[in-house]
Amino acid sequence: MQVLFATLPIAVKIALRDLSSPALALLRVAGAALLFVVIQRVLVGERIRSRADYARLALYAVFGVILNQLLYITALTMTTATAAQTLVTAGPAFTLLIAIVLRQERGTLGKWGGIILAAAGALFLVGVDVRSGSGIGNLLVVLNVAAFSVYQVISRDMLQRYDPLTVITWVYVWGAVGLAPFTAASALQEVGGVTTVTLWALAWIVVGPSVGGYYLHVWALKRTESSVVAVYGCIQPILTASLAAPLLGERPSARLLPAGLMIFAGVLLTMRAGRRARQEDALRHPREPEPALA
Repeated sequence: MQVLFATLPIAVKIALRDLSSPALALLRVAGAALLFVVIQRVLVGERIRSRADYARLALYAVFGVILNQLLYITALTMTTATAAQTLVTAGPAFTLLIAIVLRQERGTLGKWGGIILAAAGALFLVGVDVRSGSGIGNLLVVLNVAAFSVYQVISRDMLQRYDPLTVITWVYVWGAVGLAPFTAASALQEVGGVTTVTLWALAWIVVGPSVGGYYLHVWALKRTESSVVAVYGCIQPILTASLAAPLLGERPSARLLPAGLMIFAGVLLTMRAGRRARQEDALRHPREPEPALA
């Protein structure tokens, strides 16, 4: 899963040589939506049970797909693939911050310490001079992470009532519907003139990180703790950097290493504090044993 996600900014950078960011966002989301519909019907076949749930899924798509994709892809026109993926790893800390603000999580000293440390690393990488191209690009990645974190927090209730694959499928479908009015014209105009390399990059973006990565993410979450999955996300920038150097000719900035270490340390601290808080809650409020069946 992490290998697939690590390749995303590389493939996006290549595709952006022939496509604008709005066109690429629509092509990625629409292609992934079609594949998710097929996979969901074959593996799950679950239907949405109410119009209210359809409306909630449309709201989730605004944060989880529309803003997320537009901000991320646009950011990669201004900053490096390695810097973008380093900032993305701050996602768990941002998600915890939003959950605390919305009172879905209880704030503790360890959680706040991790959030502050990860945020400090992100701000250090963005840089003081956000007017420069790379600074603006890094800032857009931070906004992208914030948008996706909002999606993760507000969609928790839906994920408890539906299969995660069903939720992801409809979020992508609504995302494609929401993007189409603003991006379809540019996508139709540009797609006919792309090179073979760009077509392969676009195919990989859809099949690899978008569908394969998210599907494996759901698969992993069913079999291990979310904190373990989040910690493995820290290897993404290393994998991205190892690919970006030979394929894109990128050189890491002087800020990247210390900022990355601060972000990783902050994420690890928030995950450890979250696990400790869950263990303490379990001791304070133990579940009553279920009655034996007659």
